[in-house]
Amino acid sequence: MKQLIPAFLAVFVGGSVAADTTNRALQVSPVPGLFVGGVGLLCLADDPAIESRQYFLLTKSREIFGWARFDKDDDIHYMTFDVSKSPDLYRVANDAVEIAVNRKSLRLTMDRMPAKTAYNCEATSITDLHNAAKVELRKLLKGNKI
Repeated sequence: MKQLIPAFLAVFVGGSVAADTTNRALQVSPVPGLFVGGVGLLCLADDPAIESRQYFLLTKSREIFGWARFDKDDDIHYMTFDVSKSPDLYRVANDAVEIAVNRKSLRLTMDRMPAKTAYNCEATSITDLHNAAKVELRKLLKGNKI
């Protein structure tokens, strides 16, 4: 009997030590899972005469850059680009646009036809960025008659 009690305690305590205690709560995000753990960039244009806000995302590894674009009614589409990195800049490009983000100042330049535009950005969570984009989309759709 004396040996049974320590054996029982060893199994009981040992079982709880080996238990999975990590936080495995389901991460629910409105943006593609690729960006979970990444960072959002909410960017405001220097020139108020142009499209004043832009919404960008970087993956946790900073290897993929996403650009939130409004597609159809009440849908936000994330275009993705591979990132080219240097100590000072993240750069992305395709046939239509070239984007560079200064890693220290978060100053972003976007070169697309017909002009080059500068933005000041602030880092946000990806969920906050997506929610800000949703608010902007609703604002753009407000007042539509058809």
